[in-house]
Amino acid sequence: MPRSSPFLCAMLLLGCAVDDRLALTVPVTALALDDATLRPAEGVSLTLTTAQITLADLRLEAPAAMSWRPRLLPVVYAHPGHDLAGGVAGELLGEWTLDLLGDDLVLGEALCYEGPLATARLSLLPTPALRLAGLANVDGVERPFSLTLSPDQEITGLPLEAELSAASPPGGLRLSVDLNHGLSFIDWRTSDTDADGTFTEADGATLNTALFGLTSTPTWRLTLE
Repeated sequence: MPRSSPFLCAMLLLGCAVDDRLALTVPVTALALDDATLRPAEGVSLTLTTAQITLADLRLEAPAAMSWRPRLLPVVYAHPGHDLAGGVAGELLGEWTLDLLGDDLVLGEALCYEGPLATARLSLLPTPALRLAGLANVDGVERPFSLTLSPDQEITGLPLEAELSAASPPGGLRLSVDLNHGLSFIDWRTSDTDADGTFTEADGATLNTALFGLTSTPTWRLTLE
C-alpha cells in the first residue's frame, strides 16, 4: 500500500486555495560508484564485491525562515525539533535498493513546488539497509570483510541550496554516497574478536563506528542539474 503523503495532501489543499507557486516534477537518480576500490584511511584500501543500500522516502525542504501566506491557509514556519529545516517543498515516496557496483538507478519523479530549497532528508530501512563486503588490505595484510547494518534511521540536513522554477525545471536530482567518508570512522586494524576469519560489524566497536559514518550527513550528497 502506498505511503500516505501529508505533503501531497497539502498540495491538493493549496490547489484549492490561491497560491502563486506552481507545481513541477523533478526526476531523481541514485548514482552507483565510479570505482569498486576505496581508500577510507591511510594504509587501508578496500575492494568491494558487494555494496547494496536500501533507501526510502526522499523529502526536499525549504529554508528554515521560509514562510508563505496563500489565502485560506495559515503562515508556515519552521519549528523546534524540525532540524532547523523549513517545510517540505517536494517529495518522492517509495523504497529502493541500490546496487552501488551496478548501474545508476532512476528512483522516480519528485513532486515539488517551485521556490527555494535548502536541505533534504531520506531514510535507511532495516531490511537490512546496508550490505558491504569485499577484501580489505590493511598495512599490506589482506583479509575479507563483511558488514551488514540495519540502522532504521532518517538522514537529515543534506545541503541542497537551489531554486526550483516551473518555467525552467531542472534536468534532474542526483543522489550519491561517499563510502570513503562513510567507512573512514572504522578502525580497520581491529582484531577478529569472534575468530570467524572475516572482519565484521561484530568485531570491536565496528558496529557503532560503521553506523555513525554511514548515516552521517557528509556521506550523502544531492546535486540538482
